[in-house]
Amino acid sequence: MLSDLISSELPYLRRYARGLMGEQTNGDEAVEDMIESLIFRISVAPDLKFDKADLFAELDKSISKRVSKLSADSGIGKILSTMTTIQRRALLLTVVEGFSVQEAARILTVNDTDVEEMLRQAETTIANEVSTSVLIIEDESLISYQLSQIVTEAGHSVVGIATTHKEAVDLAAETEFGLILSDIRLADGSIGIDAVRDILGAMENPVPVIFITAYPEMLLQGQDEEPSYLIPKPFEPVHVRTVVDQAILSAYLGQPAA
Repeated sequence: MLSDLISSELPYLRRYARGLMGEQTNGDEAVEDMIESLIFRISVAPDLKFDKADLFAELDKSISKRVSKLSADSGIGKILSTMTTIQRRALLLTVVEGFSVQEAARILTVNDTDVEEMLRQAETTIANEVSTSVLIIEDESLISYQLSQIVTEAGHSVVGIATTHKEAVDLAAETEFGLILSDIRLADGSIGIDAVRDILGAMENPVPVIFITAYPEMLLQGQDEEPSYLIPKPFEPVHVRTVVDQAILSAYLGQPAA
């Protein structure tokens, strides 16, 4: 049944929408728009069948529609119109959501060869994006090392690594950074979300945050103040780079003009 399919895929639909739109509210609203549209279509044509790729295709249309309505706005519209280019959509669908090139082509209503070219273009775009400094909050040394290597090879710098709530808050107070990569559970039993909340609360201009967790579904329930960006464990370097790129682009485009 469609309701069962939506229920099982809802966290991942939210992840895709939030990642593309750069924040939780617009992403979750796009998912709600998509669900309402599907319910209406089923009500007039109950024999329609949908699979996972169909859901993402409908969501992609919903996102595109919301972006087009905001395109004249100099703030969020500027961010969304840039972040939701078809190249970035192809990258998130394949790298983050795990669709094949063929499935991504079906979702985006283009040819397979078009998606392959989009992915090449997206990778080039990532390589030339604005660089920033990164604060890593992670208590597993191997994972923190991997993250450091990934962001450094992508052209960013690491200001430091914290393993506990207190270390994270203290390090944040002593350094300047443009992005936080944080685990959920830390070495002292504290929660990364709490550490990040304290850090952002002390900042005049909050920075984007990417949470890393083995259970991303728990933070994609549509509740208040859930993360916009999530990376599941275990992760692939290209996955980290893709999400980091989206987060940095959102922050960079959101800066007021000089």
